[in-house]
Amino acid sequence: MLLNFRVLSLFPYIYKNEVSKNSVLYDSKLINNSMTNEHYEKYKDTIKKVARRNYQKRVAWLNNHLGDESCIHCGESETVCLKLYPHDAEIRKQAKRVGVNDESRKEVHKLMNNCKVVCSNCWIKLDNDLIEFL
Repeated sequence: MLLNFRVLSLFPYIYKNEVSKNSVLYDSKLINNSMTNEHYEKYKDTIKKVARRNYQKRVAWLNNHLGDESCIHCGESETVCLKLYPHDAEIRKQAKRVGVNDESRKEVHKLMNNCKVVCSNCWIKLDNDLIEFL
């Protein structure tokens, strides 16, 4: 039996054939799929709303952090304009992906501690070496 399971796990197409031949396995697979589909269909809107709400919380967290900051070069304080130089894209990507508790955000905090807050205009100037960090 152990050898049989090992062979089946190595060759998924053989496993599919075995499941289709064995009516008990086939029925349990169909029941499992239908129960999952019914559950998802029943709570589809709720699942989407919760996912959207959690995503918005993760995005708002970074914007709230930048709300108290201003550009180190020109003093711009409009949150929409502010970026974290030089890791802004990576921070925003991770902030959207990870949870909102401090344990999940360790990597984001580490990146943020190595960054300077600059506005979009100063970001472009820094990238083109028109200004330097003070």
